[in-house]
Amino acid sequence: MSCILDTIIPAESLLGLPSAASIGFTDYSQKHSVLDLSESFTKMVEMVTEQALGQDFCELDEDVRLQMLNLCRSRDIRLFSSFITHVFRAYYSNRHVLERIGSGAVPPFPQGNVLASDDWTILEPVFNRGAIYRAVE
Repeated sequence: MSCILDTIIPAESLLGLPSAASIGFTDYSQKHSVLDLSESFTKMVEMVTEQALGQDFCELDEDVRLQMLNLCRSRDIRLFSSFITHVFRAYYSNRHVLERIGSGAVPPFPQGNVLASDDWTILEPVFNRGAIYRAVE
């Protein structure tokens, strides 16, 4: 699983971002009840790689791994999309990733983000005009 996750989101040393394999995706999978999805995707990757190249996915270089993941996308787009969606959700909800990208580790609401107040007086002419439709009997 870690080879697949590292291929999808590799570590970025310049920004100090971890790879997807190092954020605890297994814990996320258990918490959100997607272990079966993860196992199905892993089996599909192993099967596609074995059929196409006769090798183990982790033995391949990064470019060939990406090709194999693209083959998996062609093979079962729904499984692929569901798995990728959960990988992105797990990654971009990870506290360390959020801190590194400058988003903070907590959502902006309810603690903050002050919004300018609106000027509701601009709607007075609409309210004073009254109804612009006829009642249907």
